[in-house]
Amino acid sequence: MSYYYDYGAFPYESYAYSAGLGFGLGYYLISIAITVLTIVALWMIFKKAGEEGWASLIPFYNQYMLYKITWGNGWYFLLLLIPIANIVIAIITMVKLARVFGKSGGFACGLIFLNTIFMCILAFSKDIVYVGIPGKTSDGYNGGSASAGFQNPYTQGQQSYQSAQAETKQSDSNPNYFYQQSSGFSSAPKYCPQCGQALESDAKFCPFCGKRL
Repeated sequence: MSYYYDYGAFPYESYAYSAGLGFGLGYYLISIAITVLTIVALWMIFKKAGEEGWASLIPFYNQYMLYKITWGNGWYFLLLLIPIANIVIAIITMVKLARVFGKSGGFACGLIFLNTIFMCILAFSKDIVYVGIPGKTSDGYNGGSASAGFQNPYTQGQQSYQSAQAETKQSDSNPNYFYQQSSGFSSAPKYCPQCGQALESDAKFCPFCGKRL
């Protein structure tokens, strides 16, 4: 006599399949959410740096713009095509991104290891502004246009104090100073309207704060 037992499909197989499907779908949705959030953050970062926000939507061009505001030359993003070296370049870019927004190495580590979170902090924090590329000209880039957000949050109070001191000194030594300033008299000294620093008469940009004159 022969016996045949049919227990049907092994129940744990269906459970494993359902769990795997749910995990895959969740991972997919989370990946989409992170991508969208990163693009929005990059949009705001570009606007803070005085560039067009929509550049964050265009593949490759968004990298060009990122390297433009961090390195001063957008074409440096082509260095990402070099194997192994591209990892080092990407890390350096995050360090430079932190620096052009007046942040230190600790913030750069956040950009490297928790990129999306710290990109959002850069993008949406009103206390963080674009301060420019160290060593570059006051117009932001090599021969480029002035950045709309170019300012230094760490020296704003000092600049206001220096501006007040400069005006007081000028008014003490020249009784007609305020009249000359308000009337546009040609012999009046030229000062930056944003930080109050004395400037050359033919200056187009303030070398202290980057203000276009």
